[in-house]
Amino acid sequence: MAPPAKLTSMVGDMASEIRPSSRYREIYQAIRDEIARGSYGPGEKLPTGAQLCERFGVARATVGRAIEALEQDGLIHRRRGSGTYVLRVDRPGTVKPTLAFFAPFVRRNEELPHVESHIVRHLAELAGHDQVRLGFHCLQPIHGSTGAQFAAATDRLLASEPHGVLYYPAELLPEEMHLNGDAVGRLQRAGCKVVLIDRELDTSPHRSELTRIGYDNVRGGILLVDHLVSVGCRRIVFVGRDTTATSIEDRMAGYWTGLCRNGIRPEPTLVFEPHDVTREVCEAIMKAKPDAIICYADRVCARIGQHFAAMGVRIGEDVKMAGFDDDPIAALLPVPLTTIRLPARPFAKAAYDAVLRRINSEDERVRQIIVDCELVVRESTRNE
Repeated sequence: MAPPAKLTSMVGDMASEIRPSSRYREIYQAIRDEIARGSYGPGEKLPTGAQLCERFGVARATVGRAIEALEQDGLIHRRRGSGTYVLRVDRPGTVKPTLAFFAPFVRRNEELPHVESHIVRHLAELAGHDQVRLGFHCLQPIHGSTGAQFAAATDRLLASEPHGVLYYPAELLPEEMHLNGDAVGRLQRAGCKVVLIDRELDTSPHRSELTRIGYDNVRGGILLVDHLVSVGCRRIVFVGRDTTATSIEDRMAGYWTGLCRNGIRPEPTLVFEPHDVTREVCEAIMKAKPDAIICYADRVCARIGQHFAAMGVRIGEDVKMAGFDDDPIAALLPVPLTTIRLPARPFAKAAYDAVLRRINSEDERVRQIIVDCELVVRESTRNE
């Protein structure tokens, strides 16, 4: 899953401020103290930047600096178009495990994709209820190779001394896949208990010696093919991506299985794995004369839909379309999108329980914990 667009930076005119560096620390500490006292609980929304500027009498840049420091400390998380939310609560006098959610496919000031953002929110609620510290970590905007960015992010994570890490492997090119394993190896050597989120560290059929919480993406792919066949489709395209990720592999495996079980011979020419969804890619898809398209993610459906609109291709009429994630971004399409819904709450609970069991040495078994998915049928694939 490729990371979404960056959040708008909090900037402002600092020329009129006195000692802005000390003022941002005062704001940082004031908000941190309020979180510790319970004025804002896990999952609760903080005041807006404008409200904080008015309260403290400072420019947006100073408030932005304080918010950024709180986010780097794992206390809060910013969600594009929604606001800033508390992730964990620091309360004195309690000795609890420290957990970290590490997503090295997201960079600082970027928002998590739809499903992942809900997983983090539910994790924050669980951790807050138990007064367990939960931090969020991602890549820092430094110069250098992807490997250097991974190393710097892992250094920063280790500095927070977590007991357990929920590691969400990045989608990478095949020659970079070792970076996920390198990061996990460093965490384990430092004594961290690691549980994988959604993806494996390597391609199938390889498995790491780590517990993984995943969705039943294979079943999701089968459900989509079965549904499309039931409405008369036989020539079904699958759109994946040129990077490597267990989730995409599993969705494609479900697609192949679904075709075979419906008596349709799979055609490799109907599988597209572009690095980016361009108009040229969309034209190539339509040259294959599909009657349906399955995309590995709803946001890819939205991108294709933009090009189709310019090409005069009508989704739901000229070609049916379906995706995965039940992402609100699909609202950009002219018709509601059929999708595979991935429930975040049971996923977060399974991940949270698994990492705590590992920390407490209650369960040392390596598991593949699979959370079920749900087919949601909408106008993009209905019979006319």
